Amino acid sequence: MLTRPFLVAIKRLMPKSRRSAHDVYYVFFVVSALWALLTMSVILFAIDKNVTAYSALVGAGGVVASLLMWFYKLPRIWAQTVYQANLMCLILFNAAQQGGVTSPSMVWLSIVPLLPMFSFESRRVVSFWLGVSFLSVLGMLALQLMGFIASRPGETASDLMYGALTYTLLCYAEWSLIDAVDSMNVTTLRQVNRNNLSLQRLSQDLRQANAHKDQFLAIVSHEMRTPLNAVMGYLSLMSTDPNMEQESKEFVTGAQNSAAHLLTVINDLLDFSQIQNGKVAMNPQIFNLHTMLQTTHSTLSPRAIDLGLAYRVIIAPKVPEWVNADQHRLTQVLINLLGNALKFTQAGHVEMRVSYMPSPDPSSCGKLLVSVEDSGPGIPLEAQKSIFEPFVQLPRADKGRASNDALRGNGLGLSISDTLIKSHGGELRVDSTPGQGATFSFEIPVHVVTPPQKSAPIQEHIHTTPVKLLIVDDHAVNRLVAKATIQRAMPNAQIEEAENGTTGLAKMTHTHYDLVLLDLVMPDIDGIEVMRRVRNTLPKPFKDVHVIALTANVAGDALEACKEVGIDEVMPKPFDRHSLINRVLHYCGQDQPVIAN
Repeated sequence: MLTRPFLVAIKRLMPKSRRSAHDVYYVFFVVSALWALLTMSVILFAIDKNVTAYSALVGAGGVVASLLMWFYKLPRIWAQTVYQANLMCLILFNAAQQGGVTSPSMVWLSIVPLLPMFSFESRRVVSFWLGVSFLSVLGMLALQLMGFIASRPGETASDLMYGALTYTLLCYAEWSLIDAVDSMNVTTLRQVNRNNLSLQRLSQDLRQANAHKDQFLAIVSHEMRTPLNAVMGYLSLMSTDPNMEQESKEFVTGAQNSAAHLLTVINDLLDFSQIQNGKVAMNPQIFNLHTMLQTTHSTLSPRAIDLGLAYRVIIAPKVPEWVNADQHRLTQVLINLLGNALKFTQAGHVEMRVSYMPSPDPSSCGKLLVSVEDSGPGIPLEAQKSIFEPFVQLPRADKGRASNDALRGNGLGLSISDTLIKSHGGELRVDSTPGQGATFSFEIPVHVVTPPQKSAPIQEHIHTTPVKLLIVDDHAVNRLVAKATIQRAMPNAQIEEAENGTTGLAKMTHTHYDLVLLDLVMPDIDGIEVMRRVRNTLPKPFKDVHVIALTANVAGDALEACKEVGIDEVMPKPFDRHSLINRVLHYCGQDQPVIAN
């Protein structure tokens, strides 16, 4: 109990550059020996053992000398040698004064050789001092038998030989014990090394599996987004056809909702992968909170009407209009909570309540409180404990009712929502009693901001200025969708196509375009490499062309790579029609929104 604090105190006093375990043990032994010798000298003087007391003081001086040698950075082996030799000479001197090999002082001769075991890695030093102890015992025995060292009264030669044999066997036992311990340590070390190698291989396999998982998700995302881009693009173009019958428009709207849900599932999978890797980042921005809440709530109104539910949103008067938060992530959470409430509610209502708790300190964040209540079947208590875990899905209570179970989800919505709310500094909670509905609620800190200045509205119009564009994509359908979308709003746009990276690079080498829409994943040369060659090898003005990466690969490393090679902007597939057209106008020098015709 007392040794450890003493050891720690000594270590703190030692120079930082000389705090190895061997140095710490050596200094600890030296200080302990010094303290013991000084204490013994005082006691020995008190009991009139003056010769032994003076020898203890001389031994203390030798100990101090060895410590000074170490302190002035002499090799530890020399300081340790002085220390060991000093103690052994002290022991042998006192043994010679007190009866030779049968002296009580000889007990220390079996302990001192063991000290180097802690101060040196090599066992040769320990073996050397054990050998010195053994030879010292034999030498003292010989001197006593020859009469040079006085024996105790009444001791015979047999007694002396028995004492010497006892210490000899003790030295041998110590050496055997050290050898056995070393052998066990070697065996243990080999086992530890084998285990470490096994763990390293396992860790490498896990990292490789995780990398393969990320690669798989990126590939799946790209391969699913690519055809989905065409589906949503064509549906968007069809929805703007003024000659379409009302029934056909309803069909198109239903298909758009299904496609949007599929896109949500894909995004959930990617978000879950990023959450697992700790890569979800918050992007706060100033936005109109009331507008966001109303718009998000109304997004699911058609589903609520179809189910015959009372679907309400209640925003308290104190809720601020303009805040600074992550609008996209907050919308994602609300869509998940409202969608789940509608999914599990057969009759009654789904109600979203929003309130605000201001902070006493005007400079601090207030708290936004949101709850989504439904009159569904409720959630059993045992299920509430695991409901925020990934891939957990509750059974539907309305199996007999006609419903689109294809839109049920993947069991990631609540898990992702819980993580996003925690990333905002809040907590997502559930309060439910079976048969009495469920309420999901959360509160997050938000910064209230002043409304931004309103800019004068710009009249939307069809842009007729001729521009030269290039679309580089290995999927013909994607090129056709992008081309038709742009030409619907920009009829005078001259749009060329390239079916792969090699062709696109060749076209950009000889033609200066106002803008290039570039896919990232292509079979020959990917978009990143195309842009690296454009920026690094082509002369002006070809190297300065504006480029939008229109891609289904929205992984974080892909976005970072786009930034590094000088791509102006990244737009995910499936793209939003109006966003794409407005970004095209922006890079072509015409910042004017277009009408939704």
